[in-house]
Amino acid sequence: MNFINFIDYLISPEKLDNLLTELNVDRESEAFIACLKDSLDINSEVSIFGIEETDGKLMFEKDGVKFIELFPLEMVQEMATDYVNTYKNMSHSEIAQRLMDYRINDA
Repeated sequence: MNFINFIDYLISPEKLDNLLTELNVDRESEAFIACLKDSLDINSEVSIFGIEETDGKLMFEKDGVKFIELFPLEMVQEMATDYVNTYKNMSHSEIAQRLMDYRINDA
């Protein structure tokens, strides 16, 4: 799923929990990291890794595929929820773009 579609999971704890199960994310991890495949773009595919898998690197390869850290999962979840609660009519696409702009320019 791309980052725009991922917003729906970020604002729904139950959906996010189900996604973590589907993706076989190690629940014993110290922290979860939301990453994008190949590039920082709202249309990039999202993957979630335990921090141990990323070695704390902003860019890493797994099975020959390049991933770029977006944000720690807890952080991006909180930011997306804040946008939904503050800007009631903001689309998921707009939220994804604002978060991406923040990641690229400020984070």
